[in-house]
Amino acid sequence: MPNMNANIVLIAIVSLALLFGCIGSSVPQEKYDALAASCSKAGNDSAALLSAQIAKTGAASSQLSVCTEEKQSLESLLTVREQENAALGAEAAVLASARAKMGLAGQYNLTTAYYLEAYGPGKVPNTARIKKIDTQVNSLNDSALRSLWQGVKNCQGITSCEGAKADFIPYIDGKITALKLEAAAIVGAWQ
Repeated sequence: MPNMNANIVLIAIVSLALLFGCIGSSVPQEKYDALAASCSKAGNDSAALLSAQIAKTGAASSQLSVCTEEKQSLESLLTVREQENAALGAEAAVLASARAKMGLAGQYNLTTAYYLEAYGPGKVPNTARIKKIDTQVNSLNDSALRSLWQGVKNCQGITSCEGAKADFIPYIDGKITALKLEAAAIVGAWQ
């Protein structure tokens, strides 16, 4: 404990000596003025740098605001375009379905054309024309049409052949009409 008290007293004496030593000495005015001028210049330089940084920050903030507005505008436009594309995609699907029906009607029309090439007025069926009709009828995958065609192709006798021929074209015409109505209904339901 005595050591501790001695240390405290020693610290107090040293502190007083330093305090009186600092008070007793003076800084020359020129050094003080130079230091004050240097500090003032550093303060002015720092203020100028701070002002420049604030200006840059303001400009960057303004530019960010413009970019944010442009981004929001582009996102809104993108949303509108996506909605338009979705509507166009749905419309394209509807039209594709209607087009498929009309394409099938065209295939039935082609069957009629091939039939008339072989069995029309003043025409004589030959093997090439019959094969052409066979291929076309088979491509349609219509069992009723295939059965009617077999009746025409394999008919025996005038009465049997006239009856078979009389049913063939009206069946095709009925299919074409039905397909056109289905296509119109598909398009009509969309609108």
